[in-house]
Parts: sequence; structure tokens; C-alpha cells
Amino acid sequence: MGPGESSEPYAQTLRDIGTEAKILSPDADLPEDVGGLLVVGESVFGALAETPPPALQMAVEADIPVLGIGWGMHALNVALGGISPVLLADAKVAEPRPNRRGKTVELGKMRTFLTLGGKVAATIGAGGPVSTPGPGEFAIRDAERAPTLMASAYDMGTGAIEAIELPGYHWVIGVTWPLNKPDLLPDRFDNILVAFVERSTGS
Repeated sequence: MGPGESSEPYAQTLRDIGTEAKILSPDADLPEDVGGLLVVGESVFGALAETPPPALQMAVEADIPVLGIGWGMHALNVALGGISPVLLADAKVAEPRPNRRGKTVELGKMRTFLTLGGKVAATIGAGGPVSTPGPGEFAIRDAERAPTLMASAYDMGTGAIEAIELPGYHWVIGVTWPLNKPDLLPDRFDNILVAFVERSTGS
């Protein structure tokens, strides 16, 4: 988790999917008995001179599934050689729009483009332009992206990266989207968290 944040929302989401979560402290090593690592947070990575959790680098080296969300995506990027997120001068301000179920959600003015051929688009089951909450004011672009990671989704207005992944057979993915809040996301985006659990538990 990001500094001072509660892990309970995501722990509850994992329980809803049907699995249990072991909560690690930010400075903890990776336990031997875990099948996957979820790194999440809503704060801005690097704002307090943070370094990536040691368990994150260990999980990548152990080749177990890794999913970084928000703060966790940026921690993943830095752990693999990237640069901390930067403030976007032309960040788009979110505005309320109704979705197909009639609820009001926060979606950015510009659209996200899911790149074809990557794990993220394949897991969601869609590619091309979609509406999402956007990358936020602090984001990474290709200049900050770790060279070993591939961009899987871009904000079409700012060029900010909204999803990254490690190419090849590894299941290492980072996204900016709040996957524990499906009402804020397009249909099938919850497939990412479900796929992470399936690969982590072998179910």
C-alpha cells in the first residue's frame, strides 16, 4: 500500500472474488508461500522519497504474478528501472458522465487507448478507445517508463501511460485504474483482478 493508506478495500475485493490476502508491511520481504503480489495505493509514488517495496522486486525475480494499481503501478515502473511520475501540465479534469447502467461516474474528458496485442487488452477482452477515469495529474509517459516494460494503454489527450506490462510469458502488469471500484470503469475491466487471482492461486 501507499504510505498511510488502508489495505482493507482491496483485501475485501479479493475476498469477494474468493481468495484470501496476506497483508505485508512496506519494508517486508516476499514470503515463500505467496502465489502472487498485489501492490496498490492512491497516493503519489515518490512524493515522500519512497522506494519500491522489496517484496516487489523479489516477486518479479521469482516470476510470480504481480499486479500494481495506482501507486503500485508507479512503484513497479521504478522497481524495473523507470522514473517516478511527473505532474502533467495539460492534465484533464474529470467530469461526471452517465454510464450504460444509469449511474454517475467520474470519467476523464479524453479517452484511453488500449494497445492491441498486449496482456491488458487480451485480459479485458477489448482493444482500442475506451472511457476511463484517466491517469490522474501525476503520471508517467514514455520518457519515465522503464525500458523493460511495454505501455499497454495511453490517455489519448495527454499521452500519459495508464497501463504497463512486462512482455513475454511473465504476468506482470500495472494499471492506474481503481480496479476495486468497478462502477467507475468500463465493462470487463474487472477481468484484470480476476485474472490476477486465477494466476496467483492456480484456479
